[in-house]
Amino acid sequence: MIYAAFAVWLFLILLIGSGVYRLWGRLARGAWVNWALLPGTVVSEMGYIFGSLITGGEIRRARLMPEGGRQSRSAAHGEPTAEAAPRLKVIGPIIAAMIAIIACAAAIILIHSLLGEPVIDQFITADGLLRAGRLPGELPGSWAGLWDQLEGQLALLRRISETWAEVDWRNWRTGLFVYLSICLSVRLGSVGRNFRATLAAVVVIAAMIALVGLIWTKFSDLMDDIWPLLTYIYTLLLFLLFVTLLVRGIILLAGVLMGRKTA
Repeated sequence: MIYAAFAVWLFLILLIGSGVYRLWGRLARGAWVNWALLPGTVVSEMGYIFGSLITGGEIRRARLMPEGGRQSRSAAHGEPTAEAAPRLKVIGPIIAAMIAIIACAAAIILIHSLLGEPVIDQFITADGLLRAGRLPGELPGSWAGLWDQLEGQLALLRRISETWAEVDWRNWRTGLFVYLSICLSVRLGSVGRNFRATLAAVVVIAAMIALVGLIWTKFSDLMDDIWPLLTYIYTLLLFLLFVTLLVRGIILLAGVLMGRKTA
């Protein structure tokens, strides 16, 4: 079922986005990472703060660029902090996390409609076997199907790599869309928040989408329309994770070759 597949891919997007953010925080200062991802940080944190307020929560402290040396663990890593005391201790964090996810997703859809056509069209246009390079709309039902989907991840990485070489970077819309999509995609993940609440929010969002799909028959056509964008966001994060791990591996290897014990 396409809605179950959507939930799985959305969860992987959040997981990979969180991993990329934390890896970048190890390669550079957290404050620099936040400044680089400022558009996504603002949208995500404002969505989370709004979600906390509408559930009766009290915002104790909200900083987009926390200072180092604080007692807070997230502040020590340079992560933005929005500390809230929710009145609804279980439902409150879930709703706040859900609104933060929806805010980033809505911003991605908006920039896609305004700026994304040159990149998305190039990404979904391919020759030969790569024409089917999109996320599967159903979960694997066998061991062989699982390996086929894992093999498809390599095809997606190849497709996104070829896209960067083929798009027209002289078009200002291309660079701006790629930058904003990176900021918003990475900040879709749970940063400095309760991961269990974020996971529950993903389940709620998937359930709401499935319910709407059962009630509104034409909603499946809308899912087909946004699937290329979902594939692009997932593949973009997968590409960033691959490149980040490669760079981190090179740095650690250089440290070992130079005789650094801490490497």
